[in-house]
Amino acid sequence: MDITTSAQQLRFNFLIQLTAYVVLFINVMQSGISEVQGAPVRITLQTLQNCRNGSTFSRTTSCCPAPDVDLNVPVVDFVPKRHGVCRVRKALQCLSGEELRIYTEKLTTAYEIMRNLPASDPRSLMQQGRIHCAYCTGSFTHDGLSAAANFTIDIHFNWLFLPWHRTFVYFHERILQKLLNDETFSLHFWNFDNGADATNSTQVETEGCFKPGHFVPRIYNNNSTSTFDSNRSNRTLVPYIVADLSIPGAEFFPLIPVRVADEAVPRNREAMRIGMERGTIPRDFFGVTFKYGDVRIVNVTSAGSLEFQPHSSMHRWIGGGILLPGTAAFDPMFYTFHANFDRLWHIWMETGDNRKLQPTDPDWLDAEFLFWDENQVLRRVKVRDTLSIGDLGYSYEKVNDAFWMEGAE
Repeated sequence: MDITTSAQQLRFNFLIQLTAYVVLFINVMQSGISEVQGAPVRITLQTLQNCRNGSTFSRTTSCCPAPDVDLNVPVVDFVPKRHGVCRVRKALQCLSGEELRIYTEKLTTAYEIMRNLPASDPRSLMQQGRIHCAYCTGSFTHDGLSAAANFTIDIHFNWLFLPWHRTFVYFHERILQKLLNDETFSLHFWNFDNGADATNSTQVETEGCFKPGHFVPRIYNNNSTSTFDSNRSNRTLVPYIVADLSIPGAEFFPLIPVRVADEAVPRNREAMRIGMERGTIPRDFFGVTFKYGDVRIVNVTSAGSLEFQPHSSMHRWIGGGILLPGTAAFDPMFYTFHANFDRLWHIWMETGDNRKLQPTDPDWLDAEFLFWDENQVLRRVKVRDTLSIGDLGYSYEKVNDAFWMEGAE
């Protein structure tokens, strides 16, 4: 090819690229991004009605609300209950005797009912799983924008992760209460981050739970009950194997080794210390910003510190359906370990002056999600309404966070 031909080819390539940029600019202007750039993410009834197939790790997902779920319903604003009884979510490893027997009976009864609800009921376990799937596989598109251009929504790997999951578990717990006809019922948490031997702890307390909690709770491992899911890795079935909170990205199911306690416990302590570090800017703990008009974020390095390793590692370690966002919430175990991540966010907020690093951007505070409540009412929830667990009517039992807290402030 001579010099003249090369120059002509370069000019032709330039014109092709210029045309592509012009087309992109026109599409952006027509979609209205220039007028709303920086606005908060808002899930509306239109968003639900326009739900589409999503994808995760190159796999197509189909998790929109079932066709017989009524989407032509009024949306009611959620108002936190700032008064009334404050329930206590307890560490599962510290339940014993009659308390454990009663809780086991209630939890398994609630999930049995939930599993048997019709597909048209958004409170069914199937629809609960679909809700999580739709929110984290790009099934929802920013209203008025194009899914083809990847203007889709994912509540992972960004600052929506913590408030969205807190709200999801909150309404899931309320549904369990409704199914049991028991407003005092609490969804107790898997205290997987607690690997301390209470007898060797430097923290001397008179109240709270200080038993190690890093083993799979037995209540979720009885294959004859509704809390069991056969689609988990075999290691979750073996008693007294320590959950691994520090699985690197290169170790992916089923290649994850089973680490003995002497190796796993110090690794977990370090993973928790890093995951719960204060950081210097909101992005460090909460993740990158995600606003209206942003394309879907699928890079785990965009996540906040708690989501980046302890959270991702738990999904990998449990494996099976919980491994992938599209299928994770079909397993009851999902909700108990996410209750603990919610607790860890609360602990982080109460530690030192961390509260100063919580985002104050209105585009975070006014982000809106839709959830079905215990009465099948579709609720509009803003992030600003989820920031206090006291306002949501619950608290957490004190446990031995001294195991990893040293150096985490």
